[in-house]
Amino acid sequence: MDVLSNMVNAVRPEGAVLDLQVIRPNPCVEVDDRFVCEVDGEPLFRRADAATAAIDALIRQGLLIEQVVDDHDVRKHYPDGADLVDDFKDKERQLPHDAIPILLSISRPCVVRENCRLRRLGVAEKS
Repeated sequence: MDVLSNMVNAVRPEGAVLDLQVIRPNPCVEVDDRFVCEVDGEPLFRRADAATAAIDALIRQGLLIEQVVDDHDVRKHYPDGADLVDDFKDKERQLPHDAIPILLSISRPCVVRENCRLRRLGVAEKS
């Protein structure tokens, strides 16, 4: 919480802080707008939940004011399934083991679609 408090204190009163979060449900792999598999997002969600709780605590304390919330999709594009599988090999989030052979056989562009939330937060007047 110290890093977060330092960040808020560094912003001038009524200044803006942007909070970008990954949100549930799990990300999906798609090819030609068709579902291929779901990525296990829980490892990232656990950290994201803790960060969201810390920001929400500052909102409850009156240090930040939630001004705008925008939920949207973010897509990461890959030239083919092999490139996508390679990108996930060292990540906490994992592809389902049974989907890897399917993904490796895909020679068309692939997309990972995840849900994100962007919040604009105002820094409250310091008293």
